Amino acid sequence: MKKKIPEMLNVLTIITIGWSFMMLVSSIVNALVFSGNIDTVRGEIANADIEGQKGEPFLRILIDVADTVLEHAELLNYNSIIVYLLSISAALFMRKLLKTGFWIYVLATALEISVPLIVLDNKLAAAAVIFGSVFSIVFIILYGVNYKHLIGTKEPQIKE
Repeated sequence: MKKKIPEMLNVLTIITIGWSFMMLVSSIVNALVFSGNIDTVRGEIANADIEGQKGEPFLRILIDVADTVLEHAELLNYNSIIVYLLSISAALFMRKLLKTGFWIYVLATALEISVPLIVLDNKLAAAAVIFGSVFSIVFIILYGVNYKHLIGTKEPQIKE
């Protein structure tokens, strides 16, 4: 008998695939276009005249964060590409009701959070990474609620 994909799991996987695909394209564009222009961006940031400006201490912190991110931009872009490829794969596995998909999604989220935290070593950047990962963590919880509908490694016949 064919097993039908539960409606909530269907919606979650469609959202995951759509979002991850858009972010994958964005990461690829960043890797191709931005990588050759990092020095130009750094130069523009260095030329920013913030001395005596309102909020100068905060602006200095932002400039430091931007410099740290630019220093590791290539690695962060490649990490994003891997994360979004894994997320798409995970959603496709879960659409086939395979538990493997759930664990791949957990791995993708762990990479999404841990690599920038390890590399950036900056409290403001860490806060941004954690804030940006809230939806992924919520999706792990939502996928976890649907985990009971997933089976082991044997691929079921899905009725759509």
